[in-house]
Amino acid sequence: MIFTILKNLQKELSIFLISIVIATILIIVSNSWWQTASNDRNMAQADLNEAKERYYTAINRKLLLKEFEKKYKALISSGIVGDEHRLNWVDAIEKITELNKIPYLKYKIDKRQNFNSSALTQSYPGIQLLVSTMTLEMQLLHEGDLYTVLNNLQQEAKGLFNVNSCDIIRNITSIESLIDSQTDKNFSAKCDLSWYTIQQQAVSIDTTGNETYGDDI
Repeated sequence: MIFTILKNLQKELSIFLISIVIATILIIVSNSWWQTASNDRNMAQADLNEAKERYYTAINRKLLLKEFEKKYKALISSGIVGDEHRLNWVDAIEKITELNKIPYLKYKIDKRQNFNSSALTQSYPGIQLLVSTMTLEMQLLHEGDLYTVLNNLQQEAKGLFNVNSCDIIRNITSIESLIDSQTDKNFSAKCDLSWYTIQQQAVSIDTTGNETYGDDI
């Protein structure tokens, strides 16, 4: 009897088993598809995050370059980067002499030379620092005129300078008190200044991929 029942249900059992097999296959395929989709989504998210990072990095670099460009142009405008401004220095000295009624001021500017420093070369390759020595000889009414000359020179003249040395002496006179002096040349002063300018050297790449630096640009 059982055999008869199973025989009668053979078709239904076959359909049921086939349905189980199909369902199993569908589950396996769906799971594989879901896993592939999940991997694709994770990869897409990673690509998106990388693209965002590159985007923000590019923006930050652009802003940084703009800031450096602004500072670089300011250095050029101030006379620190590029050619030295000797005519400007001379004009500034003459203007200071006239406005402050300095009785005598003589200047001498030596030829510009390379400022050799291994520390600068290692820290800032491709940047050449140059220096010009200026000598000032002055006759002054009082000691404060020396400060006035140097302070106004710093404000009026383009470039960057350093006072290497300054000597000031009172001129020999028979008058004990400067109040009774009849001359405006009571003091003699001599100062040595170093004017600094920066030149950027041209960069070229040799066959080995190393950077070499040529003439100033």
